[in-house]
Amino acid sequence: MRIPLVLTAAALAFAGARVARSAANDARPKKLVDTPFAPSQGTAPFVSLGYREAMADLLWVRLTGYFGGDRNTSDGVAGLVEAIVTLDPKFYRVYEWGARAMTIAHYGVDQRSYLRAIAVLARGAAEFPDDFRLPYLEGQIYLQDLTTTDPKQRRAWDETGTLLVEQAIRKPGAPADAAGLVAVMRTKLGQHQRAVDGLKEMLLVTTDTAAQQRLLDKLAELEKRDAAQVRAEVLAERARFDKAWKADRPELPATMYVVVGARLGSAFDLGDLAAGGNLVDTAARPEPDPPPVSDDDAGSAGSAGSAGSAGSAGSALAP
Repeated sequence: MRIPLVLTAAALAFAGARVARSAANDARPKKLVDTPFAPSQGTAPFVSLGYREAMADLLWVRLTGYFGGDRNTSDGVAGLVEAIVTLDPKFYRVYEWGARAMTIAHYGVDQRSYLRAIAVLARGAAEFPDDFRLPYLEGQIYLQDLTTTDPKQRRAWDETGTLLVEQAIRKPGAPADAAGLVAVMRTKLGQHQRAVDGLKEMLLVTTDTAAQQRLLDKLAELEKRDAAQVRAEVLAERARFDKAWKADRPELPATMYVVVGARLGSAFDLGDLAAGGNLVDTAARPEPDPPPVSDDDAGSAGSAGSAGSAGSAGSALAP
């Protein structure tokens, strides 16, 4: 499937960081550089002698000084970052800052560096579930930095990265334009309808007027329809959504209301809730008529059926 030109242009904006990092890595001299001491994640709590946060602060000072020099390595930065988040998991700043530093260090940035950065960001996202920056950066690393010649691995990383960016744009403060990147990736993965649905969802909740127009243009391009017609439909749907949201759950952010939906009624079927309304009512389904059987066949079939049933039951119950 050919990706629309307007979506391709949007994707290029997100690829700038990848290009800059690649160029910087190619220009770096390849030589051995010493790395600073950092306690491992297993020994860091013991080395701190109980003063975990104080030790994390000292390592943070060491990290910023080390990274500010011109002889830092990705492994050296990663060791310090991992020790800090082990000692003080609530040290928010180190997650994003540290992950970026690991991927743009002067020496030793490779595939393993990106994987270690991803692990740090995933750990931070678990500590700060409402923050959009951590899954957003993690998704970008999956999409732009990890490289492979295996098509299956490439698709798996693209799926994971796209899902992370989708999660990020549903969190407070996330840039609405990131929905364009998601649309590009969903189209690339052959998931056209999911790309369309994602853009429509973002158009329901974003308050950024400029971003709304850009997303509308992309939606019109994907659906191959007139932009004015798409805009009228989306605005009408937005009005219905706002009315339902404010009447039903105004205490929730709009992005959360999209996920949670309307309140459940005072009475509902737990089975229907568990299956998403897709349960089949077997009681209402008529039983099929049995095939006609002659009198001679009925006797032999009955005795054989009894013996077979007993044998099957015995086999099923046998240890």
